[in-house]
Amino acid sequence: MKSKLILCVLLILLLIGCADNDEPTVQKRYDFKGTSKQTEKTLNWMGHWLGDHDRETLVREIAQDFELLNPDININLKFPGQIMGLRSREKTGKFIANMIKTGNIEWDIVWLDDFIYLRAAEELGDLQWGKKYLVNFEDVPGFKETQKSFIINDPVYREQTGGIIAGPYIEGYYYAIYYNKDVAETMSLQIKEYGMTFDDLLEYVQTVYKYNKEHNSNIAAFYESKNYITMELLFRNLYKSELKDFKKIKEETGSEQKNNALLRTFNAFEELGKYNPLIDSHKENIWYQTRHFILKDKCLFYVNGVWMYNHWMSMDEEETKKMIPAELPVFQKVDYYLGGFIPAWAVMKNSPNKEEAIKLLMFWSRARVAEKWVRYAKAPTGLAGNISSSDIGADPFARFLTKITDKYGSNVHYSANAGYILGEKNQLLQQKINKKLLQLLDGNITAQQAYNEIMKEVI
Repeated sequence: MKSKLILCVLLILLLIGCADNDEPTVQKRYDFKGTSKQTEKTLNWMGHWLGDHDRETLVREIAQDFELLNPDININLKFPGQIMGLRSREKTGKFIANMIKTGNIEWDIVWLDDFIYLRAAEELGDLQWGKKYLVNFEDVPGFKETQKSFIINDPVYREQTGGIIAGPYIEGYYYAIYYNKDVAETMSLQIKEYGMTFDDLLEYVQTVYKYNKEHNSNIAAFYESKNYITMELLFRNLYKSELKDFKKIKEETGSEQKNNALLRTFNAFEELGKYNPLIDSHKENIWYQTRHFILKDKCLFYVNGVWMYNHWMSMDEEETKKMIPAELPVFQKVDYYLGGFIPAWAVMKNSPNKEEAIKLLMFWSRARVAEKWVRYAKAPTGLAGNISSSDIGADPFARFLTKITDKYGSNVHYSANAGYILGEKNQLLQQKINKKLLQLLDGNITAQQAYNEIMKEVI
């Protein structure tokens, strides 16, 4: 089959030869064009974004283009649900850890982000496991030039994956508090899309509570699920807004000021919890199966990343028009925001096809891919490229991307662990904090109780 593609490859190379001149650094140092061989290699690639509208389209386009340019490499692209029976970051972290423990490296390229890395670290009992088992892309010739300079220069990105650059930072993201405009209109609410404060949010939640009482209805203020706690994102942005200093919030050191900010944020969640804000089914909701609930007018708000655009578009393009991303609320105005940049994949150091895997991820690292990503995903990227707002579009999701980028630039931060709250030795307390947040929102615990119980765990 692939031998028949060689003529097509030659034609494609002639057509695109001039087009690659916009990426001289990468092309000089890394040759994407393969050579025909009698023995083809099969590259096992654990994919991502299955069913995520144009994100999946981009993955499949990259796979097809890479194979055409490399007739000696077959790509075996499978997605987590096809490999493990479920699309789950937690399960993926355990899967990677099991490959390492058994020494059976089935997948050359694995799905990896900061959350998956942390789950694998918990399984392995080693926060630095990446240095031992993953390729450090800083050592790959030409890689650094393909990433935006702050990705390479800011150590926070290495800290996400055990002190190494695990792969190209394809995915940038901002978090938003999405609202269903039809539900808001039903309740006569005018939601602030930018500049929302906690007091504004509390007023909206009180209005939902009052509306349900008056109309004998059951519309939730917030969607939530049992296996992907997203209200912790609201917690993080409120907590960070109490600190003011962008440098301090990124440092993995505890302090009295940070402890006071933690207590204040717990108090805010206790206040929200007085109004039964969570969807009743949150303890049973499986995220991937219920992430469309807000499209069906079951709740007013949902806090999550800009990737929800692709999720919802894959389900119902018309219903997605009801969704408006708004800036996360704060206690006080600050010059930084909740978001970041993450690798989408990593290469296993002991992979039998390590060089071919590196070659594929370098293929992802081109400026042309950066431009496609922003257009397809309505999300920022850590890949270097010249992208204008006209490339993105003018719908609410594109406007949100443009405004948040213009307002905060590279002053974005997100960490999946609790180190920046309680210090480096307490990184693994985040899940316990998340449990306290749900207890507060369900009205089952006071802020002081939650604070005292967390502080007992601090080393």
